[in-house]
This record gives sequence, C-alpha cells and structure tokens, in this order.
Amino acid sequence: MDPHPQHLIGDCLIHIFTFLPEEDLLRASGVCQDWHGAAETPWLWRRLCLQRWTFCDLTAFRSERVDHSWKKYYLRRSHLEMKMTKGRTGGYTCRSLRGHAGKVVGVTYLQESSAQLPHLWNVSATVCSAGSDGTVRTWNTQSGELLWCSPEQKPLSGIMSDERREVVITIESTGLIKTWSGRSGQELGSFSAPGRPFTLLQYDVSDSWFLTVGNGLGSLWTLAGTGLTRASSLVVGDSAIDILLVSPDKSLMVVGSSDGGAATVICTQSLTSPSEDGDPLRVSTPIRGSGAAAFIPTQPARLAVMDNEHTLNKTLYVFDLSIKKSKFKSEIQAGGVLPRVAGGQPPPDDSEGERQQPSGVGGRPGTVGVLSERRPAGSV
Repeated sequence: MDPHPQHLIGDCLIHIFTFLPEEDLLRASGVCQDWHGAAETPWLWRRLCLQRWTFCDLTAFRSERVDHSWKKYYLRRSHLEMKMTKGRTGGYTCRSLRGHAGKVVGVTYLQESSAQLPHLWNVSATVCSAGSDGTVRTWNTQSGELLWCSPEQKPLSGIMSDERREVVITIESTGLIKTWSGRSGQELGSFSAPGRPFTLLQYDVSDSWFLTVGNGLGSLWTLAGTGLTRASSLVVGDSAIDILLVSPDKSLMVVGSSDGGAATVICTQSLTSPSEDGDPLRVSTPIRGSGAAAFIPTQPARLAVMDNEHTLNKTLYVFDLSIKKSKFKSEIQAGGVLPRVAGGQPPPDDSEGERQQPSGVGGRPGTVGVLSERRPAGSV
C-alpha cells in the first residue's frame, strides 16, 4: 500500500501554495507535473482574486473565443490595472469627460452598466455626473459626447440613478432632492428635506416607484413616484441615518447608523402605504452596536448585521426576517442563526455574562424570536 497517496501529496502542495504570491505560484507551476497540477487549482486563484479585489465578476472578461478561469481573470485584471496605473494603452479605452466648472461629486450609470452588460466596450453606455457647479450632465462613454446638461442650481452633493426607468436623482447641499429624465434632462419632481447629510434608497414595490430618504437627525421620508410625492414621514431616532436597506422581496426595510445603536426593522408597506390609525410596524434589532448591515441577495429577507459594540470581537449575526399576520396581530419575526466573530468562530463565552445571546434571537440555529410589538388586525 502506498504510504503517500497521490491525492494527499496534491492536497499538501495546495496548502503550501496558499502562502505564495502570484509570481511565485506561476514559477512553481513550471517545476514539474505534480506542482503544475496543484498550482492550477481554481480554488487557489479564486482565493487570490477575492483577497485582492473582494468582488470579482468573471463575466466581465467573457467572450465566445476565450476560455475562462479564475487564473486568467486574475492575470488579465492585474495586467489591466498595471497599464492603467502607468498610463499605458491597450486593453482599455479612456475618455476624458470635460465640462463641469467645479468638483465632480458623483458619477453613475444611466443605461447599459457593466452589471447589466459586461461587454461595455461594445455598446454605447451613458453615464451621468453631478458637480459642485450645480449642473447634471449625461455623457456617451464611447464618443465622449455631452448629451444634455441641466440648468445651474445650488451645488450638488450626490447623484444616483434608476437604470430601468432611466431616471436620475440628485441632491443639493441644501437638501433639495430632484429627479430628472435620463433621456431629455427634463426635471420631473423635487422635494426639500432638512437635516443633512442624507442617505437615499430607491426601490420598486409592485412596479410602483419609491424613494426613501434618511437624514442626519434620524428622520425618514418616503416619496412616491418620480414626481416625489410624500407618502410618509417617520422619526426613527436621534442619530444620523447612513444604513438604509430594503430586503430582496421588498417586504422589510432596515434603518440604522454606523456610529452605533440598534438598527430598526420597518415593514415597507408601512412606509409606502401607511395606515391612518397607527404607527408603522417596526422594531429594533437586538444588536446593540450595529456597525454595518446587508441583506443576502439570494434570500427573501435574510439580514446580516455586524456588531461593533466590542472592538476586539466583531460578531456577525444573521436573521431570517418575515412578517407574520394573524387575526389579531401582526409582528416581525426573526429566525436566529448562531453568531460568528471575525474568522468564523462562535463568540467566546463571557464569564461576567456581558455577551449574552441578544433577546429575541434563539441560541440554536432555526429558533425563532419575535422582534415586534403586537398590532391590531388589519393594520400594517
């Protein structure tokens, strides 16, 4: 019996190669057949890609004539970045879009973005820019042509877009929010909100257009339609709102501050179609120091929250959120998942009892904790 099975040798080589940078990994692949096979392992190159760039889209370099792999993605993207850094030509196109008299405060795709169509060099993409000179400008990225420019207004502080409807959203330093037609540059609507800075979130519910705005005073406005008609307003707290998320199924919204404090989960329908006889259905999460949060895009309403209350052990909590309605009450429920600290291990036990499992979340995977108060039947 072979005391050193071939697959074990390969596994050992792969483990050793995890300590090599890409230059040494390429050299190692030329030593012999065994080393070449181990160095070509897709997992190694995927690991290098994610360590360097965090997010990688293999479709960005796809074509019918090229075979794709994590290794080729890494090598090509590294090569392009090297050329861009040194100002060399080849493999990419650089356009100078000139026109703003002041600082450019934001750029966003209006149509044909890289997320929708990776072959950006084969299409006529349109981008919008906002400047401190108070103008909004749209450009053809292939030709560098200016398509339209808005009239001058107060200095702008931000810009975003709804690519599907080709709507541009801008916000002035004074808090005036405006929407523009991406095709013509016509102003569609405006809304003035106090208390900067602002965080904006655009989303659709049942094909209806909404924009939710959070400000630096803890207030929240939801605006309906591109004309920006106010649908609801709500005071969430006294901290600046800079976490504003909507679940993939659009049923729930998370509002919070990265400065600390518990994030709030709100029923989206309470904001878009509020009832006249009650407050919105909402509840605070049991995480006391919500430093960051994100919804998992592949799940209807799975929320991941990073607890930054203790700087030494940053713990990630995951909840499966849902709204349970019965004859007499409505409530937001969360299926608890075991928390994890950075590095993937469960948080250590606290001898003084300060790191207890948050209330409302079970200590075992799949347990359910109710996070909200009771609501009358029929209310939202």
